[in-house]
Amino acid sequence: MDDTLLEAMLADVPKAPELFKPTQFWAQGMMPILRDLKQQGYHNFRRQRGALDMFVPIYGSVDYYLDRAAMDGLIDDFGKKMPELAELWRDRINGHEQARRDYELVIAADLDRAPAFDRMFESVVGEPVEQFVFDGRTYSCAMLRYLKCLAFLKKKVDTEPIRNVLEIGGGYGSLGEIFMRSPSRDYFYVNVDIPPTAAVSTYYLQAAFGRSKVANYLQTRDLAPIRVEQLRANGFRAAVICPWQLPALVGDFELFVNATSFQEMEPEVVKNYATEVTRLTSHTILLKNSRYGKVTAETDTAVGVRKRTTREHYLSYFNQYAVKAIESAVFGQVYDNGFESEVIIFERKP
Repeated sequence: MDDTLLEAMLADVPKAPELFKPTQFWAQGMMPILRDLKQQGYHNFRRQRGALDMFVPIYGSVDYYLDRAAMDGLIDDFGKKMPELAELWRDRINGHEQARRDYELVIAADLDRAPAFDRMFESVVGEPVEQFVFDGRTYSCAMLRYLKCLAFLKKKVDTEPIRNVLEIGGGYGSLGEIFMRSPSRDYFYVNVDIPPTAAVSTYYLQAAFGRSKVANYLQTRDLAPIRVEQLRANGFRAAVICPWQLPALVGDFELFVNATSFQEMEPEVVKNYATEVTRLTSHTILLKNSRYGKVTAETDTAVGVRKRTTREHYLSYFNQYAVKAIESAVFGQVYDNGFESEVIIFERKP
């Protein structure tokens, strides 16, 4: 993939309305990602430090994976004296233990209804530093975390009506991959994201499913409106657009998802997105974000938010939807340091 797509996105950022531009968190956080993509390209983005720090989650230690040979050597030496403890140590540091727990939770919690995920697997596009094989299929941290949320969703609302899926801040495209691989029906997925991650998710989904199946920014840049049903009619199964295109998007989305990116924005930015989401989403909203918000930035050049977006903001901004469930201990994440990532499910009020 050449830089034409990313360059076009970046060129349009200054012209975008302020509330659709990258916030401070990402204006600073994107710099290492851009540097790595410039130096190394897209083919191995899932082992680049900038991506691992910002939008490619892994269970294990980043330092372990970036110097795996040396770390495994230390564990092997330790294993000569205490082999069982060495393998426990390895499973803990490489993330296998947590990945296995999440996989078993998905298998136990998932219901036999659409969308089906029983034949799910993840591609190797991007040369991931971390993937796990369970029951003969490959999974990543991103995919398993999404599958946990979706299994919870299927328990709380009727997911049969879902046909079109909208996401803001879709990372490298894992949710899109899940719905595009589901055999239940011909789902259509739209990811709304800023550069450079919008370019990365375009690369990922096109590499996994074919360039003709995923509409890119250059193909929608001058469209107004951007009609989902027209994209479907043209043979696309997904589209990646940028935030300033969101007001031009037209379609009926039965599901909207935001996982861990609203927490990286200020409340007024999330409120603006919520207005667009409410216009487009007819049925269900699935959020997974920090209950108390992200760390505030100490300076104008630090990675952080100027003001935290919390649970109370989501409940206020999505007030045309009824809360069906809020959960963090099982399907979200709760850490010893007090960080709590909770799943909130909303359903449109009559």
